[in-house]
Amino acid sequence: MRKPKKVDINQLSYTSIPITMYFDETQQKLASGTGFIYERKEKLYLITNWHNVTGLNPITKEQIGNHGGIPDVVVLTLQTQKEPHIEWGNFPIDLYDKDKNADWLVHPEHKELVDVVAIEIEFDKDFKGIFRPINKIKFDEFKLEISDDVFIIGFPYELKGGGHFPIWKRGSVATEPDIDYERLPKMFVDTASRPGMSGSPVIFRRTGIHGTKNGELKPDSIIGTIQNFVGIYSGRVLGKTELEAQLGIVWKKEVIDEIIDGNTKDEKNVW
Repeated sequence: MRKPKKVDINQLSYTSIPITMYFDETQQKLASGTGFIYERKEKLYLITNWHNVTGLNPITKEQIGNHGGIPDVVVLTLQTQKEPHIEWGNFPIDLYDKDKNADWLVHPEHKELVDVVAIEIEFDKDFKGIFRPINKIKFDEFKLEISDDVFIIGFPYELKGGGHFPIWKRGSVATEPDIDYERLPKMFVDTASRPGMSGSPVIFRRTGIHGTKNGELKPDSIIGTIQNFVGIYSGRVLGKTELEAQLGIVWKKEVIDEIIDGNTKDEKNVW
């Protein structure tokens, strides 16, 4: 019998989770995407896009797919065992409460125009899933700069990077990070991303000498690679063809705390 192979997994690969949206009454699969876990005030939240959980374009309110269904269940696929073999399990989360009210939080000011939602999740006592809240990863506190390399960690076309681990899709910062595009907390990245990556966490990495003053090293300067959390990917800017623009939309990470602290549920029958 072949001896199980010991593997070394990057901790950020544990943050990104493949999600699948279903219409529960018929078990009809409607769409797939990406999400990640965020911890705040001792509670856990699934972070993903508004268009993932509604199946609607947040601007036009038109259906994205041609199936005619609205999802009411999202299924997370999580690792359940590390050794001797890596195993995976599915964990469903209802998108509506018993009164059929939407059970996700939206941005308190911009509502669904910020294409990000937070869904509070509580796993039962027998839960054995393995994941890492992205804000529990130790990042380097350096500001994002234009042209920095970014990585969108998700599942293009439902592809996996072995098991159900994500694929790291590379890009670069295409707009000034301190500017809010269209007066919304978003920015563009230059990347050839694909469907299925919506809801992915986005990080930046930069290699070199960091934290100098007037070109000279300081006691807290770093030589090597730094990384930090940027935000949430939510799809591409559409052009006339698939090859036009190739700009991806990233919502800045600050919107997550604003959404959770704002505690604003999406409105029933808002569409």
